[in-house]
Amino acid sequence: MRCPSTVAARTVANLAAILAFAPLLTGFGLFEKRDGEIEAGNAALRAGKADDALVHYDKAVKKLPAEAGTHFDRGAALYALSRFDEAGEEFLRATEAKDPALKASAFYNLGNAFFKKEKFKEAVSAYTRSLGLKPDDKQAKWNLEIALRKQKDKEEKDKKDQDKKDKDQKKDDKDKDKKDKQDKKKDDQKKDQDQKDKDQQDKKDKQDQQKPQEKPSTPKEQEQIQSVLDNLERSSKDLEKERAKARAVRRAPPERDW
Repeated sequence: MRCPSTVAARTVANLAAILAFAPLLTGFGLFEKRDGEIEAGNAALRAGKADDALVHYDKAVKKLPAEAGTHFDRGAALYALSRFDEAGEEFLRATEAKDPALKASAFYNLGNAFFKKEKFKEAVSAYTRSLGLKPDDKQAKWNLEIALRKQKDKEEKDKKDQDKKDKDQKKDDKDKDKKDKQDKKKDDQKKDQDQKDKDQQDKKDKQDQQKPQEKPSTPKEQEQIQSVLDNLERSSKDLEKERAKARAVRRAPPERDW
């Protein structure tokens, strides 16, 4: 015998799977009025000629701009043409209807237009408003369940995407911080080396300044220097003569004293 909780869990899972791929229920109960353009538009839309229907509804809206039903029908033609943004605007105008049934249908169709644009949160709100006016509407209940499932899936996906984005951003920030530290270290090392080079150059310049500076000799000083050099040269020659004379004396025989 199967456990009731297991059966219930499988039932919920199966329902979720069905809702995830179930078609959206549509079906427009067109607004009826004894007006030539509205009647022609309704006939064209039922025949699948949405473009022709829209032409007639455009004329009807110009004649009856305050009539919620004409906006409802025009929204139906736009929806059939997959112009969901414009259709939603027309259904929103139709929610101002005084008739509860038309008002409920307008909210239902507004929910469908939001759903087609994947605005599931807004679709849920529209279906809920429709059910508030017509609680026994099975189509609205079905579409509400699908919209709720889609909304949940979208929120989970958005959360995963945001978590991944935050994680990537955190990694980028960490890598950037690491690179900034490395660049700062290199800059500091370069500044230290530049300061050392400057200190060494300053020291060398100071030592050079402390050395006695040799002044260039004047012409008079150069003349005196040359005179000294000439005297030295003459002295050297005289000294050599004296030495030669002394050597000659030593070699000569001694004189006899008798």
